[in-house]
Amino acid sequence: MFGVDAIPIGPPRFNVAPGQDLLIVRAKPRELAMARWGLVPWWSKDGKIAQKCIQARAETIAKAPAFRDSFKNRRCLVVVDGFYEWSGSGKHRHPHHIHREDHRPFAIAGIWDYWRSPLDADADDSVIPTCAVVTTAARGSIADLHDRMPLVLDGDERERWLTASAEDAAAVAGAGDRLVVVPVSTWVNDVRHDDAHCLQSPGTEPVPPAQTTLLF
Repeated sequence: MFGVDAIPIGPPRFNVAPGQDLLIVRAKPRELAMARWGLVPWWSKDGKIAQKCIQARAETIAKAPAFRDSFKNRRCLVVVDGFYEWSGSGKHRHPHHIHREDHRPFAIAGIWDYWRSPLDADADDSVIPTCAVVTTAARGSIADLHDRMPLVLDGDERERWLTASAEDAAAVAGAGDRLVVVPVSTWVNDVRHDDAHCLQSPGTEPVPPAQTTLLF
């Protein structure tokens, strides 16, 4: 589907949070890879910038200092089969799972970079691939939940984002209006929960085991 040969096999993920690895497709060489969610530009001296670089706005990505180099030279596809968005606020935040009607995987526009920690410059594992998800104005039923959404790519737009010039890539419109929105359990609100309960209907959260008091 994404023009790659080697497909890494790993456990299914149901609740990926910033700071964890996302599955991406890179163009040169064409391959699937894992990259930590939260872009750290190659020139950064402090990895803490990743907390501010989880998402990149499509409208400003070409000029934003943290993103412009990656947008020009290191665009990628973030491969998912769904993402979450919330309605409400505070204790009344209601999660929704957004996916294709046929539940097939799809691609979100992304950018990536390599970062080498100056504290571990001599270590073999000091080079860390990082990435950010590109967002755009929400459309369709997603606009009822939030004013922004990931830039979902379909068909020829995937290849255009990966390999075209920065000017052509900036004109990619996305295909988010073909997604469906389904309310799901608040189980997903806790980043420690990463199992199929995240996709169940509201009100079906697992009941924590009862606490037993032992008297001696």
